[in-house]
Amino acid sequence: MSTQPGDTLTRLAVRYGTTPQALARANPALPQGALKAGTRVTLPPPVGRVWTVQPGDTLSGIARREGTTVAALVAANRGLNAQQPLQVGQKLTLPSRMAASQRSPTMPVVRPASIRVSPVMPVTGRVTTPFRSGHEGVDLAVPTGTPIRAAAPGVVTESRFDAQSGWGWTIVVDHGNGLQTRYSHNSANLVPVGSRVEAGQVIGRVGSTGNSTGPHLDYRVTVQGQPISPFSLD
Repeated sequence: MSTQPGDTLTRLAVRYGTTPQALARANPALPQGALKAGTRVTLPPPVGRVWTVQPGDTLSGIARREGTTVAALVAANRGLNAQQPLQVGQKLTLPSRMAASQRSPTMPVVRPASIRVSPVMPVTGRVTTPFRSGHEGVDLAVPTGTPIRAAAPGVVTESRFDAQSGWGWTIVVDHGNGLQTRYSHNSANLVPVGSRVEAGQVIGRVGSTGNSTGPHLDYRVTVQGQPISPFSLD
């Protein structure tokens, strides 16, 4: 990066989330006082904290909780594969805020800034399968017949038995701005295609239809067709 008029090592350290000492070590030829505008400065590598993976942890969940990105986590952990599930007890280096702000241009931002929702969880149940690679939703175990509530206002675009995918009785709600929610394995669908629903409205009943080993709700969220963790909505 290049300096601006009036820059010093201290000002650069504050701006980029590092320390004057780390900048000085990375740039031994720089003076200690004011720097000439346009001077090229090498930023030191970010120093991160260590996180021990807990049961149910995912890269997207850790990134959201720590205010960083999956791309920054992968970059900070040599050999980490974003497509493989994390192992309990695995140690991860958490990148600094500076590294998190340097998003990879090839990583799509799957949640546009225009989307603002205060979601309702469709059911309150035990998470039996978390959001992860290969399962782009969450499974919530609850008794058969438990009411399923719409996460946010929207229009029902699907209400059918989905035998091809194995989801059984399924409802899809379009909330606008590219946001959709899907509710599957239901015992009953209570809303037809085209109906308008409100946040918290009962739209179905939990079941175990399709490819299912017990009563639960498979709850999925997509933005512009890209799956995101249902717990990332706020």
